[in-house]
Amino acid sequence: MSISFAISEWSGWTNVPIQGLEDSTQLTLSDSPDVHLIPPMLRRRLNLLGRACASIIMRHCSQGEDTPLVYSSRHGDIERTLSVLQELTVGQAVSPMSFSLAVHNAICGVVSIHQKLTGNISTIAANEGLIPVLLEACGLLSEGHDKVLCILCDTSLPEIYRDSDEIVEQPYACCFVVTKGSTLSLTTISRTSKRMPDNLDTSSNYPALRFGNFLSSLTDRSMNLSHNNNQWMISKH
Repeated sequence: MSISFAISEWSGWTNVPIQGLEDSTQLTLSDSPDVHLIPPMLRRRLNLLGRACASIIMRHCSQGEDTPLVYSSRHGDIERTLSVLQELTVGQAVSPMSFSLAVHNAICGVVSIHQKLTGNISTIAANEGLIPVLLEACGLLSEGHDKVLCILCDTSLPEIYRDSDEIVEQPYACCFVVTKGSTLSLTTISRTSKRMPDNLDTSSNYPALRFGNFLSSLTDRSMNLSHNNNQWMISKH
């Protein structure tokens, strides 16, 4: 299976240096995300992950747009979820705001209300969300949409949820716009039918950010990922 698409713009944020992404001009590295686009009243409702997502979503959409949005996060805003559960275990009342913001796609909901976005919001919970996001976005394009706004984000799990094999990730958020076109293709390759190229890298903790770096690269022609028991290749035409 091969699907063609294009990416018109992208940006990302993280608070730790990532090897191989040091020269990416679209990736912001800072202790906290730039929140100048977020009004103070909205900013007060968002923690670090929420501010990171909101700040980059608002760079790529205008007030009142009907562009659909695809959001992916492995655990969502897990810190808020844990806080609500801890309050419940000791018999404390949970505030409506804390409960509503602990929902998996709450960040997108808050931003869509503020920006008056009328497009549908699809949410995905996956260990590695880049391939599912691209598939969902391309599916929406096939239904007649001109573009799809995609957002991927995650943060490290609280200590109580970690096991010995858990990868401790730092907070990051990445946003890109998928449009109709043929500058890129997404292909699934069976592990048994073809040998994958030597540049296969399934160990990266930040494939969404690396995807953005791949888009900006003048030398890289393909990027390879593992998802759903298949190897996938994103190629430039």
